Amino acid sequence: MPRLLLFDIDGTLLDTGGAGGASLLDAVEELYGVSRGSLPPLNLAGATDGGIVRQLFEQVGREMTPAAVDEYMRSYLAHLQRRLQDREFIGQTLPGTRELLQALTAAGGADLGLLTGNVRRGAEMKLARFDLGGHFVEGAFGDDAEDRNHLGPVAMRRMSGATGRSYPVSEVIVIGDTPKDIACAHAIGARCLAVGTGNFEAAALSTHSPWVCLENLADTDRVCEILLS
Repeated sequence: MPRLLLFDIDGTLLDTGGAGGASLLDAVEELYGVSRGSLPPLNLAGATDGGIVRQLFEQVGREMTPAAVDEYMRSYLAHLQRRLQDREFIGQTLPGTRELLQALTAAGGADLGLLTGNVRRGAEMKLARFDLGGHFVEGAFGDDAEDRNHLGPVAMRRMSGATGRSYPVSEVIVIGDTPKDIACAHAIGARCLAVGTGNFEAAALSTHSPWVCLENLADTDRVCEILLS
């Protein structure tokens, strides 16, 4: 029976050093002339880009029309690419990320997909910056739904379409770093491996009833055993 592993990106696999959030605000300043300092702090943990854009539009008093959103996303993605490629970029992969993905890919016991709040193009940019994109088949993204709990079925459907395999929810594991990742897994009846590598420590995540909770993904052998057994 095939197993499906759905990975979050920010705070789980990598840390862009603030490039993502800064780029969202770059676009606000460029298009609307609103200083980032005049806006409330962004709450990015577990959020979708679609949900963040709605909040920003409300804060700057803009109507969220398809044309306005497209214009905003073009600006955001251009700034994101610029920041990811900047010579002073301080982003990094999180402990064990590269080794784990390589080990899971080599083992062949599961299909790897994405379940992330990033819009698809933003996710591709971030993964490409660290040469991680080749490990993932398909997934669900922040431009598929504003509510993260709606992304699980999208990811399962797309992965089935790409691989030709069906995945019972008993064989689906979501890997993420926020309570919203845990809730997203629960929403489809799947398990969640929660990791304390983002804004939430493992002790805080454990109160949200994940299947397994780890400090990080650094112990490759142990994490592979958890995910593949």
